[in-house]
Amino acid sequence: MKSFFSKLGTGIFIAFWLFLGLKGCVHTVYSPKNIEVYQDLSKTGELTKVYIIPGNKMIVKKQFLEDYEYAVFRVRGSDATHYFGPFYNKGENLLGIRTFSDANEVWKLEMEILEKDGNLMETTFDDIGDTYRNTLVMRDNSIELGNYEYEKITPSQEDLDLVNRVKAN
Repeated sequence: MKSFFSKLGTGIFIAFWLFLGLKGCVHTVYSPKNIEVYQDLSKTGELTKVYIIPGNKMIVKKQFLEDYEYAVFRVRGSDATHYFGPFYNKGENLLGIRTFSDANEVWKLEMEILEKDGNLMETTFDDIGDTYRNTLVMRDNSIELGNYEYEKITPSQEDLDLVNRVKAN
């Protein structure tokens, strides 16, 4: 009987490590299918909108009263490995395991600034061509990009005009 439990424990141990190892071998490439708009209104009154656009582009627009600026990003990435429950691995090894509550999808992204525009004297965005890594957590009615959470909204005509202007370039 002792031999049976020893083999069972070894089998469970091996199955667990196989599960963790093989689960990370399957990835999906980031490729949004629909235009989605999210917004966050800060305590200072600054309105920030994130536009997710098919064709692997993203727009981040910041506006305060009549002052605005936006940056267009090329977005590349893949999904984080989802093990079970709130546990996702956004790294290359087991040290990258994180928890994301109520997440539908978690993406590991590389974002490159393609263009930027606005009516500010000095931009708050980095230089064109700069790239950085970010995590996008998609929930039912919101997203988390970096350290900020944005609520999903219905796009206005102004939003659609901006998206169409960016898609035309």
